[in-house]
Amino acid sequence: MRGKRFTRRRAVASSAALAALVGQGGWWHSGQADDAAAVASPLDEISVAILGCGIRGPAHAEELAGRNGARVTWVCDPDRGRAEKLADQIATKQGPRPRVASDLRTPFDDASLDVVTVATPNHWHALAAILAMEAGKDAYVEKPVCHSIEEGQRLAATARRLGRVCQGGTQARSLPCLHEARAFLAAGGIGQPTLARMLYTSHRAPIGGPGGFQPPPGVNYDLFCGPASLAPLSRPQFHYDWHWFWPTGDGDLGNNGIHFLDAARTMLDLSGPGLATLSFGTRSGYADAAETPHTQTSLTLFPEVTLVTEIRNLKDVADVAGLGMGIQIHGTEGSVVWKAHSPEVVVLDPAGMPVKTLLGEGNHFEKHVANFLAAVRAHDPRLLAAEIGEGVQSTALCHLGNISYRLGKELPFEGIVERIAAREPKDDAAQLVDRVRRMLVANGCEPAGGTIRCGEWVETAAGKATSAQALATDSGPVLVAGPARDLERLEYRAPFRLPPARG
Repeated sequence: MRGKRFTRRRAVASSAALAALVGQGGWWHSGQADDAAAVASPLDEISVAILGCGIRGPAHAEELAGRNGARVTWVCDPDRGRAEKLADQIATKQGPRPRVASDLRTPFDDASLDVVTVATPNHWHALAAILAMEAGKDAYVEKPVCHSIEEGQRLAATARRLGRVCQGGTQARSLPCLHEARAFLAAGGIGQPTLARMLYTSHRAPIGGPGGFQPPPGVNYDLFCGPASLAPLSRPQFHYDWHWFWPTGDGDLGNNGIHFLDAARTMLDLSGPGLATLSFGTRSGYADAAETPHTQTSLTLFPEVTLVTEIRNLKDVADVAGLGMGIQIHGTEGSVVWKAHSPEVVVLDPAGMPVKTLLGEGNHFEKHVANFLAAVRAHDPRLLAAEIGEGVQSTALCHLGNISYRLGKELPFEGIVERIAAREPKDDAAQLVDRVRRMLVANGCEPAGGTIRCGEWVETAAGKATSAQALATDSGPVLVAGPARDLERLEYRAPFRLPPARG
């Protein structure tokens, strides 16, 4: 027998109570629920709509279709064929076949629906989650959780105002070893942390084009574009390659770099958008339709630590101090290393020798979904491993890097070194830039003119550099005035506009 549903009327009453409770303590933190939070009966079975049926949508179905006390009742995708295929797969797992819609907004009017999971292209992530929460649903939002800084502010503010359970899809936050590392670093395990280096490598060949192409049969292109402009297709592969165009994607900095940025923020307990961000990179050697760089480095300065994210979409790449993909955090008395997908963090002494291993176990995506469902049942965002405001903060670092890159100009490698070194980051600028140059040469992508794109340092507005609150309220731009501010916001196409700010 089903438990009492958390109806929209009950949601309003509970949201007000939770908002008052949260307002007393400021920013939300993950933690155990107290008795005051358990004000509503738990759901015996959670009804779920999966929005987006590409790569992540089926992964969501694997955890939610007749498992963990959940049932998928809707699947939505503007590619009707993909939605029907996923619906058939889900029916074999849970029995009842979910309903199918091309328009992801259709299920929001279903009063029996409890939760949506957003696995759409990036430009739909925040808007879909906001509309779902406004309709009384809880939301799980894939990374990157927003497609602009303003979107992120609105997303976090909406969840907070309504008291909705909204989880970001940075599932490494559910790895026990990262939380062990966080406590270890906070206790001074490597002295004062100074540098966090994130590396993501994945060979991505040129995507083809530019040219004139048509969406596959069965795709509603108007719904696919949604809030983005209804622009002609210039790429031959419709699905997935939207990642490499600014109106719909964020390059691999936002696609995969976000996982490592978020994990580093978790371990270092960093808050806010930092002091300033600079990014440089290129797509040299690739003659295709894509707009985003295949090689990109982004640096963000915090008062005590520098974050450096290195993206390589090249075939041949070299390790950095023995790490091929993952995170290195260096301190005054040692370092810690987390290799991508590993359940452990290794502690190194100042000489680089392993001295300790922080262990974890289990499938972190499975744990992440279970954590989300537990918070939904308790109607308590404080239980979340990746409360949406944390995802907004990490995603903002990606947007700041992309803003710097997009506003950049071609510079010789020596000029990039000078620009970086002028702000005295806690990294060797010459080695950082030379690593990029050598990788380009090794892959036949050395720019003919000896220059690649490098942005200026994008400065964060005074008083907001370490403020999580600045990224959780509709308080206006994070950045200083100028061209960078123009890229904080998006222009939305009717009828897919972002709801107005509500304070």
